[in-house]
Amino acid sequence: MYSSFDEYLESIERDKDKLPAHVYEFASDPERHILNSPHSLHDAWLTSLTIKENRKKERPFEPHPYIEVVFLGQMHDRDIVLEYIGIERYELSGNKNPLNSGDTFHGDVAAHEVRIESGLIVHEIEFASESKIVIACKDFTCKERMHA
Repeated sequence: MYSSFDEYLESIERDKDKLPAHVYEFASDPERHILNSPHSLHDAWLTSLTIKENRKKERPFEPHPYIEVVFLGQMHDRDIVLEYIGIERYELSGNKNPLNSGDTFHGDVAAHEVRIESGLIVHEIEFASESKIVIACKDFTCKERMHA
């Protein structure tokens, strides 16, 4: 993770031409990072993480991994849904939060960043518990579902 948000934004600007426009928009939007925005992942809680290996039933199987991560937004009024395609690598680590049992392993996002590594989009999400999700992929989208 970058040491400051300004440093992070500078890196996103440098890589702007390497990112799909919608990923650049997500990554560079302060509303996705600041402490008091309903669109921010900061303080959001993981509600589900789904990993699928979509494949044909006959040879060649041609697997297409897919990951969906759903967060309850920090204001509890929406779900923030991230869908990743063209997965090349992912990491998931979990640590129980010793200071807040309500956060468990993946509650309370502390920070997240998007970067380019070896031509892939990498989205890293860190939690207050020091748990982490890192996904290296070709593309991802972000959608919001409002609660009634």
